[in-house]
Parts: sequence; C-alpha cells; structure tokens
Amino acid sequence: MKQDLYGTRLYVNYSHLNYNISYIKKQAKNVKIIAMVKANAYGHGDIAISRTLQALDIVDYFGVADFEEGVRLRNHDITVPIMVMNPGLNNISAIIENNLEPVIYNNSIFSKLIEYMKNTNKNLHDNVRVHIKINTGMNRWGFNSSDIPTFIKKLVGQKNITLGSVYTHLASAENKKDDVFTKHQINELIKAQKLFQKEFNYPINTHISNTSAFLRNFESNQLNYMRTGLLIYGGIEHKLLKPIAELKCPILQIREIEAGDSVGYGRNFIAQSNLKIGVLPFGYADGLQRAWGNGVLKFYFQSQLVPTVGNISMDSCIVDLSAIDNISVGDDVIYFGEKRPIWDLANELDTIPYEITSTLSRRIKRVYVH
Repeated sequence: MKQDLYGTRLYVNYSHLNYNISYIKKQAKNVKIIAMVKANAYGHGDIAISRTLQALDIVDYFGVADFEEGVRLRNHDITVPIMVMNPGLNNISAIIENNLEPVIYNNSIFSKLIEYMKNTNKNLHDNVRVHIKINTGMNRWGFNSSDIPTFIKKLVGQKNITLGSVYTHLASAENKKDDVFTKHQINELIKAQKLFQKEFNYPINTHISNTSAFLRNFESNQLNYMRTGLLIYGGIEHKLLKPIAELKCPILQIREIEAGDSVGYGRNFIAQSNLKIGVLPFGYADGLQRAWGNGVLKFYFQSQLVPTVGNISMDSCIVDLSAIDNISVGDDVIYFGEKRPIWDLANELDTIPYEITSTLSRRIKRVYVH
C-alpha cells in the first residue's frame, strides 16, 4: 500500500544498512558474522532486513530468539542458516522440521531434542546442527563450567548431532570498569571450547563478541564468529557507522487551550497559561511508554524539541507547540533519526536504543528507501 496512507512511519535506509554491514565485515576480517534479527530485526522489519542482508552475501548466520521468528524467516525464502537462541521445551520439533539450529543451554532442552529424534526415527544421515551456550557469568542461559564434562559425554554418544558452535554472552563489555570480568568470561569460553574440541574431530567454532566487544577491540573478536545487532542498525554513536532508521509522525490536530484547561487522561496536566497543542497518532500501543508523558519525551521539529503534555494514550500523544509558529496539521515531527540521534533520545529517556526500536509495534508502517 502507498506510504502516504499511513500516519506514523519508520523509514529504513537500505544503503546505510549495506554500508554498516560492509564496514563490520571489513573490520571483522576473517571472523564470520551472525546478524541478530530477533525482535523483528530490533523493530526494523525482520523479513525486509533479512532478505537484504542475504542478498548481500555477507552474513553467515541469522540469530533469532524463538522458533516462531525462525519459521517466519524460512516461510519468506530466507535460506541462510538460522540459530534459535532461546528454544523452548515444546518447540524443538518445529525448529528441526524448519531447518533451524537450536541452542542447547541445559540438559532438559537436550533431552527433548534426543526424544524428538528418537520418536521420529532420525537416522545417521539426518544430522542436526546445534549450538551450546555456556554460562560464564551472565547467569542467564547456559551450562555452568562444572556441567560441561558430563554433558560432553552425553553429546558424544549422539552420532547424528553436529556441534555448530560453543558460545557465551558478555555481561558488561561496554563498561571499562568490568574489563577484568570480561576477560575472565573470554578465558572461560576458551577453556570450554578446548574441552569440546578434545572429543570431536572437526573444528569447534566459538563466538562471544557483541557490539560493545567489537567496538572496544577485545581479543574475542579473533574467535570464529561474532554476533552483531545494534551495529548493523547504526543504533550506537560511531563516526564510521550510519543510523539506518528515522521515525516520523504527523500532527493530526492542533488546538488552542486556555490556562486552567486539562490535557489527557487523569487530568495530570493543567495548563498554567494559554497553549497551542498538537495530537500525534503515536501511543503506547506503538512503542511509547505511558510514563513518557508530561515532558519526559520530546519530539524534534526544525531544530526545536517539542515536549509531550498530559499522559500518553494507547494510540496517541499530545505535544506542546506553543513555541513554534510555522507548524500546521500534516507536518511531521521526528521521534528519532539523523537530526534526532536515537542515543541522545535514549539518554533523555533513561533507557537504551535497543528498547526504543524493539518495542515499535508492527502496525507502524516500515518504508524502505535506498
């Protein structure tokens, strides 16, 4: 459908996406790239982003959070290997049947995989590739170091399972104060990889690098793979990367209110003077937070920041236009974009760019430009 039919639009620039992934590949040298496209490609549109990256032939893997995200990619002609980071006990069958590769992070998931393969008569010609998550201090997903020897014995006995990689997740690579801990995590992964390598006659791949580790040039960048998400989308301040997205929404109504008038639900805003306010078709069902009303969130219009007034509603929010003379119904304000960097917006809202983009609802129109 035509983009001008829509109110709130997220413009995604394919040229900037191409530039970013090419820059990452050049800097990563011989390290292969796992592009994280979970959470609707961090809100940018998983199908469009994955198709574009696949066509560039730079990415070696896609990373998704759950089976449904992976199946969605397969159903839209994505053939690049897909790693499912957080499989559940009840969807192993869907993962394998859609040629996805599960991460095994505990014995329960592994047992479910073995049970499925046994019940479906999987034979030696039906190799399933899996990835092993190691807990090195994040204390979220993964096997503890003490669990590894016993697990390896179980894995070695499964001749129709191929080990795609052993990996872990850095907890605080962005914080220099935690560098000792980060290096500890890297060393723990290397120790784990060596234990697996002793039992298998093919190279065991490893990955630990994320956006922060890559930018800070940790030695982990020299492992086999790196996982990258925010870097691809240009969601971090960096002189050699380009933000790929800009979100705009139009002013759909402008009204004058008088001192003493209230705005929005709960009458949490009472005008102290006469004001000019505007209504935007952008609310908490679209990715804003209700708590960002009453001036916490500010939009951008022609070098000026426009604060919210009143509580944010499900489908709309209201902004104070009193300081702007040359704005009319139909004019766009910017949530984030080239002139309103997302990292600045995130700092103002006491959050991170990941949260801002990944919570953008699917009803926001994605417009892809070159």
